[in-house]
Amino acid sequence: MARIQRRVPAASRPSPARRPTGGGSGSRRIRRRVPLKHLVRFTRLLATLSEAGLPVLRNLNILADQWPPGRFRDTILDAAEMVEEGQPLSDALAQHPEVFDDLFVNMARAGEAGGVLDQVLNRLADFMERSQELRDRTRSAMVYPVIILVVAVGVISGLLVGVIPKFAELFTDMAIELPAPTRALIATSDFLQAHWYLLPTPVVLWLIYQLAYFRSHGFRRWNHSWWLGLPGIGGLLKTGQISRFASTFGTLVASGVPHLRAFEIVRGALTNEVYREAIDQVQAEVREGESISSSLETTGRFDDVVVSMVEVGEESGELDRMCLRVGRNYETNYARTLDVMVKLIEPFMLLIMASMVGLIAFAMFLPLFKLLEQFGQQAG
Repeated sequence: MARIQRRVPAASRPSPARRPTGGGSGSRRIRRRVPLKHLVRFTRLLATLSEAGLPVLRNLNILADQWPPGRFRDTILDAAEMVEEGQPLSDALAQHPEVFDDLFVNMARAGEAGGVLDQVLNRLADFMERSQELRDRTRSAMVYPVIILVVAVGVISGLLVGVIPKFAELFTDMAIELPAPTRALIATSDFLQAHWYLLPTPVVLWLIYQLAYFRSHGFRRWNHSWWLGLPGIGGLLKTGQISRFASTFGTLVASGVPHLRAFEIVRGALTNEVYREAIDQVQAEVREGESISSSLETTGRFDDVVVSMVEVGEESGELDRMCLRVGRNYETNYARTLDVMVKLIEPFMLLIMASMVGLIAFAMFLPLFKLLEQFGQQAG
């Protein structure tokens, strides 16, 4: 049997409540090495088999056969072996944080404690499916603008390096006075040919940005704050973070996870450092006895609708249902806003690309137009 070496024995693994929640290395997110779609399918199938009354060990062995040899199949087999040794399913899954995150593990633990593992897994599968749909929509929305940008840079670079020098030689042979736009364009082309090593500069800058983003918490926090301040895009990012917070927190509370522990898990599920700091503040205030709604309002990162819905949920004892409702509403708003922005960005980028190519063509043919005009005047 293929087996993955366990990094931490179950008996000595630190308690989840002791995990650091600050902004340093202790809160570093572990990159998932298994596609989300596989995890969604695994969760749904495990929920179905558990609902049918089959034991957990048999369910894991059945599910292991549903995947080809690889990391995910080895992970399932390793979890099955731990369950066979007497470990709870949640502890077995916790040994593989690169596959099963805190959200998954704690919901499984809550389902085991309450004897409703099938219901909790179904709830988790619904949540993950919505998350996957939202993530796929976001990625597909970004693909087209990125392609347009790459094509535009490639076309313009090709014109500056390959086409304009030929026109420059032609103009030199013709010994005509060039207009200012043409001279500026030829000077730009000459500069790029003489300093060709500067062409990869955008790629280098992007790599430096990525390095600073992943290595420096301060830079990442500043970067997230800057994006939140942009008109249009900032509102979309806020909607996405609030949606993720409400949906994740509501799912955890509905599954029986304690509030303070749920805040820790929600913090790890968020992708924006500004909102992660806001959750830290909420958790600290709730620990001191403040209500969740008032703590959310104090951060200034959640609007009146979210605060009011959470307040109603706390007063009525239906906090989970209210949070899930907020999450679904904000998911819908996020998807609708994203679609509108994509429809606006696509023609805008095409217009910019066409304008730049048109300006280059105009600058190159302008001397020819003037030359034809002089020939016409001489002929007249």
